[in-house]
Amino acid sequence: MLSRVAERVYWLARYLERTEDTARLILVRHNAILDLPRALQPDWEMLLEVLGTRENFRGAANEKNIIGFAFGERANPSSIISSLSAARENMRTTREVLPSEAWERANSLYLSVARRAGKGLPRPSRHSTLNNIIESCQQITGMLSGTMNHDEAYQFIRMGRFVERADMISRIIDTGSADLMAAGEEARPYQNVMWGSMLQSLSAYQMYRLSVGTNVEGPAVLEFLMRSREFPRAIGYCLDEIEHSMKRLPRGKETVEVVQAVQRRVRRVRYAELEGEPLHDFLDDLQLRMQGVQNAVTTNWFSPGQ
Repeated sequence: MLSRVAERVYWLARYLERTEDTARLILVRHNAILDLPRALQPDWEMLLEVLGTRENFRGAANEKNIIGFAFGERANPSSIISSLSAARENMRTTREVLPSEAWERANSLYLSVARRAGKGLPRPSRHSTLNNIIESCQQITGMLSGTMNHDEAYQFIRMGRFVERADMISRIIDTGSADLMAAGEEARPYQNVMWGSMLQSLSAYQMYRLSVGTNVEGPAVLEFLMRSREFPRAIGYCLDEIEHSMKRLPRGKETVEVVQAVQRRVRRVRYAELEGEPLHDFLDDLQLRMQGVQNAVTTNWFSPGQ
């Protein structure tokens, strides 16, 4: 297939996953407001750090402004409206290889979010709006999986989805652990609540209890979200899926080797020993390694002349 088409379907998957995961990030911080005492309320500026948009943000760094920036600010390339707009445009220009139902659902979701973009996300409607975005993204993903040939185009979609997901999972873990560090000793009685909130943001709470069978504890949560090869929102699972798609594409050997190096790193770490700054440093390193995977994909399949 044309490298132009491959690149666009890959990025439509990344932007669609980014839309869903950004909604999850906002939702987990919103839920923390309800679960934690006033003295331990989340630092909304941390959301800017996770999304890598602090330099672009202007204005007072309060809950309303930061959520509006992350949700409906078109000048913010990582906002939900910007990610949805990019996913929609990539779908529009590759409609010949995509199911029409998926395009129609994506277009409908974009128009729905666009109508709300300038109004912000007030607390009373925040939960339902974000859940609707998450569920709509899951519907589109299901349509692509269930009604599309699992050919080269689909493998690029699948690869893009899991590259983005692995990166965003690491960011969600990073922001959750940063909240624990910032709160210090005052947060100790609420640590399990904060780790549980992290699991819920990834729809992982029930599967964690089913797989791990213990109470919600930091080291066990980390182990599950990093190493599990059965739960679709664990980094170990994502890396396996990326490798699987790469092996089904031509010229995939070198990129597979890059992914396998990340897998070895994830599997060898002793997560029970990671806490505070060492955990933050590990997650930073993991995000750099995922950028290395992205660079390998671009060089191998999307560069001019390939």
